[in-house]
Amino acid sequence: MIKSGMAVISLIVLVGFGAYMLAAVKQQEGKTSGPKVRIGTFDSRAVAFAYFGSEEFKRQMNSLRVEHEEAKAAGKEKRVTELDAELLALGELMHKQGFGTWPVDDILEKIKGELPEIATQADVEVIVSKWDIVYQRSGIEFVDVTDLMVRLFDPNEDTLTGVKEIQQQDPVPLEELAEH
Repeated sequence: MIKSGMAVISLIVLVGFGAYMLAAVKQQEGKTSGPKVRIGTFDSRAVAFAYFGSEEFKRQMNSLRVEHEEAKAAGKEKRVTELDAELLALGELMHKQGFGTWPVDDILEKIKGELPEIATQADVEVIVSKWDIVYQRSGIEFVDVTDLMVRLFDPNEDTLTGVKEIQQQDPVPLEELAEH
């Protein structure tokens, strides 16, 4: 009788432990299913395109052009050569950022003070380039904040059209951009 009583108690303990483990597994599954964490993503090409169309960028380019013309007129060949190199490097950077997935950290630096407000508007915890996501577990919800970031550069209609068009195309692989 004692042996059968012990067997019943052991069975009850085993069934209870099994039920506990099953509930724990179900609870753990619940933690990774459904949107729990919201991550803001952006298309860096669109942000670059918006910045390149901005008045700030146009002023920067005009300033470089004027300085180049003045250096050339004054016979300052060394400065002309430096400005030529700077303009060439800037053109290459624009090409990589506007058509490829090259980082836009220099552009983000200009709007970093506005990013917390964008995160609040979109109700996201983090904002990352959509090209930087290499893994995601279930339970992550991605929210595209590209348009909110683009607006910070006060784009005109032509720029907005370009932003939309660039987002409809796949980025050019960086190897191909290096060939152009």
